[in-house]
Amino acid sequence: MRVTEAEKGQFSRMRDVSDLRTQFQCEYRLHLEQKFGNSHSSASTMGTELHRLVSKKPNNRKQQKNDNRWIPLIIIILTLVAGFLWIFW
Repeated sequence: MRVTEAEKGQFSRMRDVSDLRTQFQCEYRLHLEQKFGNSHSSASTMGTELHRLVSKKPNNRKQQKNDNRWIPLIIIILTLVAGFLWIFW
């Protein structure tokens, strides 16, 4: 929750803590790029490659979801048949 200007009172010119955190992250990232360059680690490269492979892989979940949609219908039909057999037998 952000503090309004009225609630800040005499401290209205001060920055929010979240602004400082964001600023520090950006400055630290710049510091790391200047110190080590903009090179990627082996873990980052492997993660990028895995994401690329997963995005190219066909989506089997959609086919499995279509196959599974019949299961509740089959259960309902079997329950109705069993009920009719129990009543009329």
